Amino acid sequence: MKTLVVFYSKTGSNGYLAKRIAAALGADREEIRPRLDLFFFLMIFSLIGKGGGIRKLRKNPGDYDQVVLCGPIWMGRLISPLRIFLGKYGGEIKRLSFVSCCGGGEETKDDKFGYAGVFRAVEGLSRGRCFHCEAFPIGLVLPEDKKEDSTAVMNTRLSDANFTGPMEQRFDGFIRRIQGDSSTLKNDTL
Repeated sequence: MKTLVVFYSKTGSNGYLAKRIAAALGADREEIRPRLDLFFFLMIFSLIGKGGGIRKLRKNPGDYDQVVLCGPIWMGRLISPLRIFLGKYGGEIKRLSFVSCCGGGEETKDDKFGYAGVFRAVEGLSRGRCFHCEAFPIGLVLPEDKKEDSTAVMNTRLSDANFTGPMEQRFDGFIRRIQGDSSTLKNDTL
């Protein structure tokens, strides 16, 4: 299956995750580049559900069998560059998977700042083409005594050194799921 991995990453973890996904799938990869890439403005745009636009992609998502969209979740919101990407290219995408390296884990996924609401937003914006959503909580790479430490969560970045154990297992499961035949796999967004 011809795959394009499209990503936005402000601190590097989602860029790292996108690179791993593209390598595992033998996929093309392209970064979303906001027209205004300043954290303050991106946060405001994300909170109000608007944005300053993104630069045109070099690759056409409509030329691929599937697109994997990868990016962070900020304050329980689908961030502006990802929302704009879905608005601009969503109609061309045949099959979409969304992944996020995020701060919140399974136990908080349904909270105000959890990822479940973002997954529902992606599903709604993807025009019925969302095949799967997957969270890669940063807590999966932290020692047990640091999982609840918000400073440790905010300062930890994915890398070859910590992409092991539960994080690697979740990653392997995700790759198996999206490589599978879409006619035999259940649409699973949470």
